[in-house]
Amino acid sequence: MRRICVILSLLALSATASAAHAQAPVLATNGSTLSAPANLALPGGTNQCLARPYIGTGPGQIQFLNTGQSTCMWWSTQYGPDSQPVGNTYVPRGSGAVTRVRIRSGDAPAPLRFAIVSSGSGLCCTAKQVSPPVQPAPNQVNQFAVDLPAGSGVGSAQGSQFNDILVIVAVGPGSLPVNDRGTHGFLFGSPANQAQASFLHPALALGESNTDVGIMDGYEVLLQYDWCGIPGTLSNPVPTPPANPQTACLGAPATPPAAAPAPAAVRPAPLRALAAIAAVRRNVAALRLRCLLATTCRGLIRLRPRTAGATAAATKTYGSARYRIKPRKAATLKVKLNKTGRKALRRKRRLPVNAVISSGGTSWTLKLTLRRARR
Repeated sequence: MRRICVILSLLALSATASAAHAQAPVLATNGSTLSAPANLALPGGTNQCLARPYIGTGPGQIQFLNTGQSTCMWWSTQYGPDSQPVGNTYVPRGSGAVTRVRIRSGDAPAPLRFAIVSSGSGLCCTAKQVSPPVQPAPNQVNQFAVDLPAGSGVGSAQGSQFNDILVIVAVGPGSLPVNDRGTHGFLFGSPANQAQASFLHPALALGESNTDVGIMDGYEVLLQYDWCGIPGTLSNPVPTPPANPQTACLGAPATPPAAAPAPAAVRPAPLRALAAIAAVRRNVAALRLRCLLATTCRGLIRLRPRTAGATAAATKTYGSARYRIKPRKAATLKVKLNKTGRKALRRKRRLPVNAVISSGGTSWTLKLTLRRARR
């Protein structure tokens, strides 16, 4: 009997020690301060997803591409005077869920969803969670309760990592919760005291992927969130999330925005397509491109199918070529179509493709259309 009591005592002490070392859930708040007005006014009238901001033809200029879409996703990062992030909607390292979101609306706000998109291995994005639609009230800060499991840290593959990002999803006509700071130009230097937005057109459905992420400085998405979760640590890189994040952090003080991981610095695309149509003669596509850098642009371009998901595009290639274009100069890059590309173009006169640009371990995507030239 004495031995049994000793064993029970040891088990009780072990359980107490484990409980003492168990990580408590924390509440993290991050994103915009929501102090600026929602004054964005893109071309397209009530459909603010119709126009996609794009680098202009000169310094400080901006132009807009017609997307033909009525849905879109937006998110942003704000930088301080030392060029370090001071606000973004990247989710903290660990496991948990976004439980509340706040947005500052403008006049006649568009109906919104909120989504968690995930990036990993330098690529973005895949939609992992999507909320039901909500309708913000105009010209005020709106708060919505959500349940969007999210986190950042170690992925399932060896050596992989991922970052989850909270984004707004416009699902109808109306104004977006975005502040236009009035100064743009696609900064190639320091982002000090700047805001930089990213966007996807159209919005991703649950489980869909797309690497064609647009970037433009001078826009701040007026989005803020609360996250309840267990932080990741060196000893516990993949923690178990709280059973009920909606109540697990009640009464817990919010951690400062520094709890969210700083996103990697975004490099703008080194090339711009001077023409959306690339003529194909004798199975060779002629791409008119301009180098946007102050140094020589060099790397690899692969022509891939333009699909809603990333799986097919990642396994098929219509052709590839190395490029080397002098700084700020235009050139015609000739890409010879392979058997898959020739077969796809025989079926139709026009073939939409993604021209995937790779340079220095980073990739960008240009949307082009191949067209068989008349004989």
